[in-house]
Amino acid sequence: MISHLLVKSGTVSLLIENCPLCESGVPEILADYREFTWVSCSCGLIYKRSELSLGDADNIYNPSYFKGGDTKHAHAYDRRTKRRIKKSQKQIQHALRYTEPGNLLDIGCSLGYTLKAAKNLGLTAYGIDISQYAVDKCREEGLQVKIGDLDNIPYPDETFSIVVMKHVLEHTSHPVRTLREVRRVMKPGGAIFIAVPNANYIKAKLNPAKSRFYRPETRGGTEHYVYYTPKTLSQMLEQNGIEVQKVHPHLISQRSSVIRTLAELPIVPLKFIAETVLSTLGLRKEFWTSGLKKV
Repeated sequence: MISHLLVKSGTVSLLIENCPLCESGVPEILADYREFTWVSCSCGLIYKRSELSLGDADNIYNPSYFKGGDTKHAHAYDRRTKRRIKKSQKQIQHALRYTEPGNLLDIGCSLGYTLKAAKNLGLTAYGIDISQYAVDKCREEGLQVKIGDLDNIPYPDETFSIVVMKHVLEHTSHPVRTLREVRRVMKPGGAIFIAVPNANYIKAKLNPAKSRFYRPETRGGTEHYVYYTPKTLSQMLEQNGIEVQKVHPHLISQRSSVIRTLAELPIVPLKFIAETVLSTLGLRKEFWTSGLKKV
């Protein structure tokens, strides 16, 4: 029972009454703090059930959010730019396995790494972000970015062949509403690439009360609302018109030259073993999923 959730001191908001995946209303408490309560549903989805209102949270994505600092949990989005762009290129290529090149939308584009990666791959790229600072920084570099949130994407229906959502879907308490809005702007047969934290991560599973995924002084606890496993995210995507194609990275690079492909073949068994170990032992802190809009 979770009836005690609404009697903490202060004003408590019931964020998610029923599980966004299976609609059950009787989850178990996973991690309980004064600031909020995390619960686990029998279907495997983990979500923030209630939250204590402590003030205006609209300013969380201010300039300092994107800058590296001395604090333990600084985001440092303004660092390791080349590495971030290179990683983004690989992620876009995962989506390109399933659809033809076309317009790309990066939802939660931050400082524009994925947009730059898309341009390097010859794609026309657009971005949205809730932060005016991030939008301004992207525009300073000539990138096409608009202010937008997960419930109101400022583009017409069926505009994009590829949609990228990297560490975004965990930031909403209404993931089903978000996925329907994302599907709206995707072309028929368009591809989506999603990266999210992994609820199966061993440290988070063994001791949720002390995990950075849930604690109020960490970015996971304060900014996130839903945690997924590969199974629960796949189920949610399928229920909302997106057919899952692949979970986790591919073993061979997309559209590699013959020489590069031949060079990668000997290490494919090692990659396979590594991926299996990471998943089986719960060592993967995040996971990737690629899907297609069902026609």
